Amino acid sequence: MDKVNLQTEDIDTITDQTVNFPVIALVGSAGSLQALEDFFSAVPNNSGFAFVVVIHLPKESIYLPSIIQKFTPLPVLEVNSGIYVEQDHVYVVPPMKNMVIHEGQLILFEMESIKSVTQSIDFFLKSLAEEKWDRAASIILSGSGNDGQLGTKLIAEKLGLTMAQDPDSSQCAEMPAAAVETGTVRFIHHPKEMPKQLLNYFDSVNISNKTISLSKGKDQRQITLQKILLLLRVGIGHDFTQYKTSTILRRIERRMNEQKISSLEGYLEFITDNLAEMNALFKEMLIGVTKFFRDPLAFDAIATQIQLKITAKNEGENLRVWIAGCSTGEEAYSIAILVLEILRDLPNKQKVKVQIFATDLDEAAVVKARVGWYDSRITADVSADRLNRFFTKRNDGYAINKELRELIVFAKHSLLNDAPFIKLDLLCCRNVMIYFSPALQKRLYPVFHYSLVNGGLLFLGPAETIGGFEEIFKVINPKWKIFERQNSNTSLLRMTHFPFNISVQQLKTTKLKDKSITKIPMTNSFNQILIDHYTPASLLVNEKGDILYIHGDINDYMNLQTGEAGFNIHRVLKNELKHSIGNAIHQVSQHKKNITNMIVKIPSKGKNKVISVSVDYLKDTSLQGLLIVSFNNLGDEKIKRVRKANETDDNAVIKELESELDFTKRQLSSTIEQMDSSLEELKSTNDELQSTNEELQSTNEEALTTKEEMQSLNEELMTINLQHQAKTEELTLLNNDMKNLLDNTEIGTIFLDNNLRILRFTPHVTKLFNVIPQDVGRLITHVVSNFDYPEIEDSIKEVVESLVGKELEVSTKNGDWYNLRIMPYRTLDNFISGAVLAFTRITPLKSMENKLEQLLKFAKASLELLEVPAIMFADDDKILAVNSKFLKLFRIKMEEISEQSFRELVINNWKANQLAKLTDGDFSDDIYLSHDFPVIGHLQMTVKLQSLNLDNEVNLPKVALFSVEAQNEKEG
Repeated sequence: MDKVNLQTEDIDTITDQTVNFPVIALVGSAGSLQALEDFFSAVPNNSGFAFVVVIHLPKESIYLPSIIQKFTPLPVLEVNSGIYVEQDHVYVVPPMKNMVIHEGQLILFEMESIKSVTQSIDFFLKSLAEEKWDRAASIILSGSGNDGQLGTKLIAEKLGLTMAQDPDSSQCAEMPAAAVETGTVRFIHHPKEMPKQLLNYFDSVNISNKTISLSKGKDQRQITLQKILLLLRVGIGHDFTQYKTSTILRRIERRMNEQKISSLEGYLEFITDNLAEMNALFKEMLIGVTKFFRDPLAFDAIATQIQLKITAKNEGENLRVWIAGCSTGEEAYSIAILVLEILRDLPNKQKVKVQIFATDLDEAAVVKARVGWYDSRITADVSADRLNRFFTKRNDGYAINKELRELIVFAKHSLLNDAPFIKLDLLCCRNVMIYFSPALQKRLYPVFHYSLVNGGLLFLGPAETIGGFEEIFKVINPKWKIFERQNSNTSLLRMTHFPFNISVQQLKTTKLKDKSITKIPMTNSFNQILIDHYTPASLLVNEKGDILYIHGDINDYMNLQTGEAGFNIHRVLKNELKHSIGNAIHQVSQHKKNITNMIVKIPSKGKNKVISVSVDYLKDTSLQGLLIVSFNNLGDEKIKRVRKANETDDNAVIKELESELDFTKRQLSSTIEQMDSSLEELKSTNDELQSTNEELQSTNEEALTTKEEMQSLNEELMTINLQHQAKTEELTLLNNDMKNLLDNTEIGTIFLDNNLRILRFTPHVTKLFNVIPQDVGRLITHVVSNFDYPEIEDSIKEVVESLVGKELEVSTKNGDWYNLRIMPYRTLDNFISGAVLAFTRITPLKSMENKLEQLLKFAKASLELLEVPAIMFADDDKILAVNSKFLKLFRIKMEEISEQSFRELVINNWKANQLAKLTDGDFSDDIYLSHDFPVIGHLQMTVKLQSLNLDNEVNLPKVALFSVEAQNEKEG
């Protein structure tokens, strides 16, 4: 049964949200990076959606927004608190932050300010469901743990879209599997397929909303809806015709959206003879959302009333409680906890027997309630003291302890069809009635009145009321909807139509115009007459003996008395029939074999009424598991009076009594054998279960430890993976920069390992070696070179061994010159792992050097032809040539001036500062100098500086000619 605290009138206002575009939440943890890449790579630029990424990340993980940005052209933003959500944007929650969405804004919280710090995904999804309703979507991606499980249910509760990653594509399938386990996930896909599914779904939502809202034929729509619900009743066995129409339509719309069907008529055609779709629609009706102590103040109020009930009871009396619509058991266990706490605190420690029944229409929810295991999120609703007393920590969650579990009996049960529990002190039916039509509510409240003892309590949800039934229920707490049963018999008069299955009269009120439904063939009328007049009185019961249907006159076989009534065959049969029919029901239920013509006698008005009783097991699909008990009256038999005078009559009476005694003994013996057999089976099963439970508990503890370690490891690996990916991208960028640098510098580079095998090379190397990409790994000496240098192998080995680089010039066969630089290959940790050969083309430089050498030879020859001493020097003061007359005049040798500059030789030595202007290019007329030289003595000279224009085609430096004409010479 749905456990949703919402007003269905609110559904019609969903589209009044201030921002109407869909918001898609992508959530996960370990291994979700690849899923995010696959998803955003397939998202179009103009989807109209906003995307919010909530991933469990360690504090140091700050790369996620930049990583996602590489997959999509959409703007990717790290959330700052207060940012407004816009269409076609991606928002990423920062590490170690919790977040909610409120009125279009994303609000951040510090983790420490939230009680359940490990459930950041559920925390956000809850706010998203409240904010966006059917415009919300949650996508559970790869991750460990079960965060997002509750959020998925909340999104589904508000009619949003729920999706999960296909386990086959998940690196860690725990989180998607936990979401799927809720039964509310609409689609399971590979992340690449999800964007297309989102677009199709929200397009179909827009179409179906328009179709239904613009539907002109209200009566026709009601007829179509009624047909769908009738099909569901026939196929599944549950009647939803008396649920609120607005609720039913919303659930059907969800199925229409998923199947891309735009009209109710189209959906009726689709669901006809489609059992799978019937099951899917039935499941859609049963989305259960509940939690422990929902509305804590309401539970405080009911606890006070329960305490009053318990203290008013005598020792040994029963406290009977029924939680109707218990979903997965949280509410039932909450009530049971209150009862145990009250019993513990009683001053006189009086012993009251407690019986708690918890039922729901959803069998899967009942199974989960029986298991009694809940994940760690319940710490937000259950106090630490209650956790310690009533729960056991197990498997990353909490298991109900034995004391609490044994207090409750869980069962599948329909409020509409199944017999109610009776003699109740408390009936909890919270947040269930809001789904029923007013007409059905009016029928159920008398059933609740019938179920409760006088003064018993009815506990409803905060949005529910008992309107119109004040004469049978007294208001105890108007705010938290606690009512007390009043002593009245009017409820029995209102229960004449129970069970509340749809009747022929109800179908007529829908004014169906389909001839195939309204027209009743003659054969149907004839069959009805046969059933009414020629078939025996019968009861339709289940295996427990609950009476589901009565046919014919059964008054002769029932023993109805004043007081509380019951709908169980074992309670209402006459004493003469109870044992034989009870035994027959047990035999037929156990062995699935019919028992026919069982003769039983019932005293009636001085005669014995002889009855033939049959118990048949039904195998029809829609009635499988039910039994028919039929009664056939064979006539009356007179009771013979006992007369002492007639020994024959005495013997007949004794024989008859012995026969009855023998029959009773055989029945008793059969019953004892059945009980012994059942006890042995139960004992054996219990031993096996106990052994299995111990093994499972040990295994679970080991698995829990391993799981926690793996989860921690996964989180660390994800962090490392993010960091490695960022580093890889940096290295890729650096590698690209280096490649472009090497390619554009036109330097041929080849990398060798210690064995002189080629590791890699740049394109320009192909001009020097005949290498192709397939030559990587070959010895450099096995590759043909285009230059003549046979000692290259020795040179490389010498560099590797000595760690001293080597530089030389080599020429190719076509006349090009290269500067070869051989250097050791040194790693970052200073390890030598090979050598690097760099070839720089120097052909133009070599050509210039050759030409310069020729020009210098010519200049020197010309300098010797001068009649005066002279020096030729460059613009950097370097002496290029000196004629023999200069050497002779100043009595110096060429070796003495080869390392000196013109400034050192002339200007500084002669102390002729006036010549400095000449060297700066300020050429003028002759300059007269006199200087005392150490060897040649005082000398008067006329000096001249001239600029020479050489061949500029090879960009030679500027050259100047310095000449000296001596006037006189004195010996020093």
